[in-house]
Amino acid sequence: MSDTNLTHDQEMAVESHTSQYIKIFLILIVFTVSEYLYASIFANHTFLVLVLGLMTMAIIKATLVGLYFMHLKFEGKWVYAMLVPAGILALVLTFALFPDVAMQPITEENPDLEGIETTPIQPGAAVSILRPSNPVG
Repeated sequence: MSDTNLTHDQEMAVESHTSQYIKIFLILIVFTVSEYLYASIFANHTFLVLVLGLMTMAIIKATLVGLYFMHLKFEGKWVYAMLVPAGILALVLTFALFPDVAMQPITEENPDLEGIETTPIQPGAAVSILRPSNPVG
């Protein structure tokens, strides 16, 4: 006699889920190895190519984890009532913080080396690393 109180159908369902979890786990391992190889192959390419490829693979991995290990695949449609507003909130917060993060003024702590000239500074001269509003050139 078995140690559990499961029926034969329930035991078969547990076994089928176990093999499905192992398949998903192996797929996640393949994606992890492919991310490493992708990063090492495209390390000298443009930053955009590297980030887009890695983000695509990360999104696929996160989707697989959410669907199978967090059991979202087996939930009803009510889950979207929680996921959609959370996604919208994440986008709103990202775009709300964009001006503060990406449009910082150029200061000594945050130098923009593109706008700094390479001419030596004379002793006693006033120094400003801010870009002039009316550049001469």
